[in-house]
Amino acid sequence: MHTPPDSQPSQSEYAARQSNECSRSEELVDGFAGDTETACERRSSLAHLPSYLRFLTVALFGLGLDLWSKHWAFHALGQHNTPRVVVPYVLEFQTMLNSGALFGFGAGQTALFLFASACALLLVFWMFAQSSPRRWALQLALGGILAGALGNMYDRVSVKLLDQPIPSGGRLIYVTQTGEDEHGAILREYPAIESAAEFRMSAKDGASVEIRGYPRGAIFRLDEKPTEAGFVRDFLKIPTRWFGGKEMWPWVFNVADMLLVGGVAILALHLWRDRKPPSTNEEKAVDSGVSAV
Repeated sequence: MHTPPDSQPSQSEYAARQSNECSRSEELVDGFAGDTETACERRSSLAHLPSYLRFLTVALFGLGLDLWSKHWAFHALGQHNTPRVVVPYVLEFQTMLNSGALFGFGAGQTALFLFASACALLLVFWMFAQSSPRRWALQLALGGILAGALGNMYDRVSVKLLDQPIPSGGRLIYVTQTGEDEHGAILREYPAIESAAEFRMSAKDGASVEIRGYPRGAIFRLDEKPTEAGFVRDFLKIPTRWFGGKEMWPWVFNVADMLLVGGVAILALHLWRDRKPPSTNEEKAVDSGVSAV
C-alpha cells in the first residue's frame, strides 16, 4: 500500500498543537521544572490567560479574606481582648496592634516597611512575568505573597494610631486622633465604635502633654507628644502554654502573615527543585580531570 508523504502543518495547526502541548504540560507537571525545557516553558505567563487567573484569584481572595477577618476581629473583640478559644490547644483569637514587622521588629518604622513592601510587590510581578505557564505552583505562591504584602501594606497606610498606648479600664489601648475641640485634641480608642473610650490631649510645659479621659476620667502626663505610626492588626494566636504555663510562642499573627509565609515556603521549594544538574560535558570534564590525576 502506498502511503502519501506527511504534509507540513499550517501555521494555525502549529499554534493549536503548541497550545495543546502547554495544556498537557499543566496537567502532567506538578508546577515545578521538568527534566527538559519545552517551547511552552519558554513562554511568559504574561501571554497566558490561565496563569493570570491562578495568580489573581489567589491574590484577590487572600486579600479579601485578610481584610475582612481583621475588620471582624477588632470590631467584634476590641483591643487586647481576653483570648477566645477556637480550637483548644490549637488556635485562639487575641487581638493585638503591631507597629513593627515580624516578631515586632522595627516598631514605628512605617516608611521603611512601606518601601520594603513596594519592593516586594515589584519583585512578585517580575517573577510572575519571568515564569512559564506550566509553573502553576509558582503562580499560586506569588499570588499568596502579593495578597499578604498588600494586606499588611493596607494596614500601615490606613490604621494610623498614636505610638503611645493610654491606660483605660485596667488595660493599655491605642488611640487615633480624630480632630480637635475647645478641650484639646480628640483621641478615640481604635476601632472608633460607639462604645470606644474617648480622651482629650492638650499641650503643657515644654514638650509635655496632658491626656485625660472625656468627659471625666484620669489625668496623666507624657514627657513628649506621641507621634502617629502605621499599625498592623493581628488576631490569630497559637497557644503554646505547655510547660509550666510558660508561653513558648508569644507572637500573634494574621491571615496576611500566613499567606506570606506559605507563599515564601512554596517559592523556596520551587527554587530548590528548579536547580539544574551539571551538564554532561561538565561531568565528563570533571571525570577526565580525576582520571588524569
